[in-house]
Amino acid sequence: MTPSPTFQDLIRVAREKLKDNGDRIAAIPHPFRNTWWPDEPTMQDELLSDRGISRPPADIEKVFAEEVTAIRDALGELGLDSDVADDDAGDRIMRLMNTQAKALSLWDQIGIPVRRLGNVVIRIRAPRDVMGAPIVQALTIDAYIRGAGAKTADDAVKLADLRRQLERWRSATVLL
Repeated sequence: MTPSPTFQDLIRVAREKLKDNGDRIAAIPHPFRNTWWPDEPTMQDELLSDRGISRPPADIEKVFAEEVTAIRDALGELGLDSDVADDDAGDRIMRLMNTQAKALSLWDQIGIPVRRLGNVVIRIRAPRDVMGAPIVQALTIDAYIRGAGAKTADDAVKLADLRRQLERWRSATVLL
């Protein structure tokens, strides 16, 4: 009996399918979707594929499509694609749509969304519509570095405060 494929198997197969050795796909699942960005889109915004850059560079959509296709092909190769029966054309369409939805969801988990294009930093988000284009937002590199730096400093201050509180609680429990 062969073991069931793991998430690591999926990542490995998807990375092998990309020309650049899969550097655009993370080696481990990580919540890259939570990467700092100045404004988080609402669900309504996410349904609008043209939110952010009014005309995203064609390369971005092409690269995104390659990555999603690699994930979708990896799902099929590992037998993890949708299990809808292929009895008729309607079933085949449902299977393809379900597999595409699964690939988009997985891209949000393993795709690296923040990328640099010259003097611009872009963030790509998978659309919530299986037929939609990726949601692309852009910032100048200076604005991104300032914002990410400020967020990192703020996080460090909050983390230090939480450590102090933890030490106080540890001390209090030792005394009890």
